[in-house]
Amino acid sequence: MIDFFQKSFNKAKYVLIMCLLFPYVLLGSKLITVPSSGIANITAAMVKAKAGDTVIVENGVYREHIFIKAGIALKARNLHKAVLDGKGRGTVVTMGSNSSINGFVIRNGTIGVFTKNSGIAVSRCLIKNNWQTGIITVRHLPRIEDNIIVYNQASGIQGWDVRSTKASVNHNTIAYNGNHGIAVGGTSNIIVENNVVAFNERFALKLSSGSEKSKIVKNNFYKNLKQVQKIPSGNYCFDPAFISPRTALNFQSDPKSCCQIKASDNKNLGSRINY
Repeated sequence: MIDFFQKSFNKAKYVLIMCLLFPYVLLGSKLITVPSSGIANITAAMVKAKAGDTVIVENGVYREHIFIKAGIALKARNLHKAVLDGKGRGTVVTMGSNSSINGFVIRNGTIGVFTKNSGIAVSRCLIKNNWQTGIITVRHLPRIEDNIIVYNQASGIQGWDVRSTKASVNHNTIAYNGNHGIAVGGTSNIIVENNVVAFNERFALKLSSGSEKSKIVKNNFYKNLKQVQKIPSGNYCFDPAFISPRTALNFQSDPKSCCQIKASDNKNLGSRINY
């Protein structure tokens, strides 16, 4: 009898631990591939997906405006080979709470990515050639990490009244945008760290008066055309020496030409994407 209760206890303990570590796996999460049988596009996948599911997108151009449902992870099968094209208008990607997007090209919308919910991650995306802003975030700061945000006609990243102690704008390359690199409005308090912000047509970083307590460290702010606001101490200004920013969209730094200052994690500044 004691052995029976001991085995039952051990089994219950194992289930509890697994639920804590992998909550979605035990609740029947699934992997959905686009395209696949009965799923022609990402919008159709989102109709079928439930919180905890992962949607994997194969190579191709998807001319859709996507809403990522709460709790869904949207991933490109191959880095920057799945393209989300906004057809010249609207927001290309809108994100629900606790959702994530990884590895896409996001282009040709009015806004590339819009977020206003908590628990969001935008990572390893190439966000380019949108008619206004690359990423707009309101209230809750996502984890914006390892993205390349370039050639958008307004700012690279625009934040409004955003606060977070867990998320940050970290290890992005933000360049050649038509307005500011990063603009923060309202009474925001965010972390901006380890980014390269270069060659934007106005400020590298524009902080509202209510956002001056934001943590701005270990960023490279270089040759933004209207650099009037004072760069906070603890940041840099040197040529990032991009290898081929226009023809190949290669924003890695040429090691023969670039200063080798390291980020707070001892990695190179800017996006850590390797080509």
